[in-house]
Amino acid sequence: MIMRFSILVIMIFAYLGIPGFLFASDISSKPAVSAVRISPTVKAVNRALPWVVNIGTQELTRVKDPFDLFFNQFFNPYYQRQEPVSKFYPLGSGVIVDAAGLVLTNYHVVQRAGSIEIRLLNGKSYPALLVGYDQPNDLCLLRMKGEFLDSEALTAASFANSDDLLLGETVISIGNPFGLEHSVSSGVLSAFNRSLSEGNMSFSDIIQTDAAINPGNSGGPLVNLDGDLIGINLAIQQDAQGIGFAIPLARIEMFLSYWLRPEHFSNCYLGLQTDGVLSAGKNGGLCLPELLPESPMTKAGLLAGDEVVTLNGSKVARRLDFARQFWAIQANQVVEFGLASGRQAKVRALPMPGDMLIRTRLGVSVQKLTPSLCRVMGFAENISGLVISELLQQERFSMQRNLWRDIIKRGDVILEFAGKKLSDTDSLVSLLEQSYSGQTYRMIVISINHERRTYQPLAVDVTLN
Repeated sequence: MIMRFSILVIMIFAYLGIPGFLFASDISSKPAVSAVRISPTVKAVNRALPWVVNIGTQELTRVKDPFDLFFNQFFNPYYQRQEPVSKFYPLGSGVIVDAAGLVLTNYHVVQRAGSIEIRLLNGKSYPALLVGYDQPNDLCLLRMKGEFLDSEALTAASFANSDDLLLGETVISIGNPFGLEHSVSSGVLSAFNRSLSEGNMSFSDIIQTDAAINPGNSGGPLVNLDGDLIGINLAIQQDAQGIGFAIPLARIEMFLSYWLRPEHFSNCYLGLQTDGVLSAGKNGGLCLPELLPESPMTKAGLLAGDEVVTLNGSKVARRLDFARQFWAIQANQVVEFGLASGRQAKVRALPMPGDMLIRTRLGVSVQKLTPSLCRVMGFAENISGLVISELLQQERFSMQRNLWRDIIKRGDVILEFAGKKLSDTDSLVSLLEQSYSGQTYRMIVISINHERRTYQPLAVDVTLN
């Protein structure tokens, strides 16, 4: 009788979506959890917990940013008195956005990390790499190292609709305040479209909540009672109680749709402009932006304005659907675009040509420094390097706020990259082919003042796009 009752209880909890780890392994010896305790908040929390992570480092670096006060409050009172456990410094929280190991968080969370370590709900830890960031919007994308299959499989976040917010609705913040992993607080959605400025960041669409958001919650999720992500926790009001802020989903989705492209992960391309934005179509799909001429997509007959409803057989109704399918494409893989017109277009992804790879990663065009150019520029003819023939000014390169782009200019000469002397464009391409977005390399440049005919050698740190 007891066994049959236990099975009935387990079936009820399974129906309600309550995970088994909430209950003791020997349920027959424990009283049943009353249904009244299984509130919408409990169900939402347990739906979201598996895709919330703790982000930390084993080596701290000092930076100056608008969150410096929070950093000092977080570490100094406690860590100056006591060594961190296992040399792990918790920095903040994050959200798994793809089951292949992609994690979204605030950029200021990892800006201080000499190395990045991610801890899951089950206690397992994985190293991670920074693969893309947007400093003005304080968002970044991390990639965990590992194969996440079978027992190691990850759970990705579920996303609400970006315009589905209700003033006064219950919202939940999950994160790692002061290193207390996977802590939960709840409150209401106090306001949206708030203005907030922190340093060089300025927002006009921020979500405000009275759910507790403390140092260490940064980068973690704000979820609704469906257990869906509605925002990424950003900061607290320093001089007030019960006021927290979160970056809204519309801004998050725009960030992810930019970074989740194969150009950033596998050095291949299909034809989307790097900064091209897909727009909503009339038939529930997404309309293509302007495409690169002579690209695989245009050669397959696709045009700007074509409405895509499926990608490799999976429905795409929002930019995030498209991005999650698109980013993992590898060179020579055939991708099938299903159009609203009923036509199916098959496109083979191709490796990026060398000049496209340089323009994508660095935002510049270069040409070999020939003996004739050396004579014109007043160099010895035995100097080798690459002349910057064009400095791309697309808005996308301001996302990372790379200071080196404000220093170098057309006509400057790149002598070394990543410790290697550059003799021609192929030597730079071979280095970039082994790189990924988010990596930082040292570049040696001769900066030329053409008016004064002066030359200044510079060492600049370049973060790849």
